[in-house]
Amino acid sequence: MAYKVVITDSAERELKRLPAKMQDRIFEKIENLAEEPKPPGHKKLKNYTLRGIDADDYFRIRVGDYRVIYSIENEQITIFILKIAHRKDVY
Repeated sequence: MAYKVVITDSAERELKRLPAKMQDRIFEKIENLAEEPKPPGHKKLKNYTLRGIDADDYFRIRVGDYRVIYSIENEQITIFILKIAHRKDVY
């Protein structure tokens, strides 16, 4: 069963600030999460919290020099894209 992918408003704003080619690459990876929420190369983040967002576990995928931070809600069958940023700014 495919997961529903929800991009938060803040993550969408971050995505729109990027060059068009990078937006396309990131969006493709995000779409792939619907079928495979924990793709090869994903990483569970330890001791990571985002202000105002309550999630038990955070994960990240790499897309070039950018990182996509997300959480998986198995009960809702939903993936929440929480943050998209350059690797030097994301943690």
